[in-house]
Amino acid sequence: MLETTSQPFLVLDHELRVEKVNRAFLHQFRVAERDTRGHTIHELGNGQWDIPELNRLLHQVQADGGAVCDYRVEHEFEQIGKRVMLVNANHLSRPAGPDNLLLAFNDVTERERIQFELEGRTEFAEKLIDSVREALIVMDWDLRVQSANQSFYESFGVEQAETEGRLIYELGNGQWDIPELRRLLEEVLPNGDAFDDYLVEHEFPTIGRRAMLLNGRRLDHLNLILLAIRDVTEEQNAAARQQAMMGELRHRVKNILNNVRALAVQTWRSSDDPESFIQAFQSRIGALSRAQDLVVASPTEAVSIRDIVRSELVAVGAEEGRHYSIDGPDVRLTPRNAQAFAMTIHELTTNAAKYGALSVDGGRIDMTWKMDRRDGEDRLCFRWRESGVQIAEREPKRGFGSKVIEESLPHMLGGSARLKFHRDGAECLVEYPIPPD
Repeated sequence: MLETTSQPFLVLDHELRVEKVNRAFLHQFRVAERDTRGHTIHELGNGQWDIPELNRLLHQVQADGGAVCDYRVEHEFEQIGKRVMLVNANHLSRPAGPDNLLLAFNDVTERERIQFELEGRTEFAEKLIDSVREALIVMDWDLRVQSANQSFYESFGVEQAETEGRLIYELGNGQWDIPELRRLLEEVLPNGDAFDDYLVEHEFPTIGRRAMLLNGRRLDHLNLILLAIRDVTEEQNAAARQQAMMGELRHRVKNILNNVRALAVQTWRSSDDPESFIQAFQSRIGALSRAQDLVVASPTEAVSIRDIVRSELVAVGAEEGRHYSIDGPDVRLTPRNAQAFAMTIHELTTNAAKYGALSVDGGRIDMTWKMDRRDGEDRLCFRWRESGVQIAEREPKRGFGSKVIEESLPHMLGGSARLKFHRDGAECLVEYPIPPD
């Protein structure tokens, strides 16, 4: 019987000397029969079997007269290296003569190595899956969730306890019962082995609309399905915003070019010679450029009236408090309104620098504005008042700047503008509706 089994066996006498040994033991532990029979177990393999744990086990069995099952012994052998063995010892009573001990050895070194590697790989796979930013679900072939990574739980607001062991269509109170997902898992995947970047859009009751790219794989040797979910909702929203911004940019560029063309034509018509045209045109283009700088610099693209006024007056060397004052609430204009308003302030500032309050010592400009609610809409009421300058009784000649103020601004903003001249300086009253945010 000992010779017919592939498991190593030893039969020991009461002095722990080897009475019988099978070939499996000799082969596995690389010892010769002549060096085994008649020798104590401690002497085997030049003392390699003098293992303290094994000695304690054998003396215990001899003393108790019982048996030991799968006692784990780990030992480093000189010839065969480290081995992990499960030792089974049984006390055999003999009718005549001393009793014997039967030892069976089960070498589990390779099994434990494989198990250790498998556990390591499993841990590696689990941590790898958890480290992936995309949501991942592992299902069996019945579409029942075995596991999911942390990204899935965080992205879709579901709990682990309510996920594992359930059909994917039942997750989140049925939120994942998505027709397109059913088709992919039940029709597409069984007929192949994968689907890639399949776009699915779905409205989740708890987290709202989501756009997802789905990638599926069958793991045939494990009877598993791996589903990777990439949430591209923000990417789609960003692309839509970018497209809208490009459309707005095209519209703005077109408007700016139209403004430049109109400025060029009107400035040429009101100029007496090329030199005066160049000077006036450059000045107005500068005002348009400053308005654009304010629009670009504003994070919300809404431009403060204070910034527009200060930008134009600083450009001609005016100092706040000394040459001008401003008083009004924080009102912000859209890019289109800011351009039109900036051109009006530019014309007023240019006239003041040439002929008005900024052309004489002691001249001053006081600007005030307020918001007025009228006919169900908010309206901006702006007043520009110069003082400290003598104006002839005869009203000054109205040029292109006056047309910009009294005609262009009302046309662009849908309001009104009145330019008046007093004996001590010019006055401009502007009023137009402010669209809601």
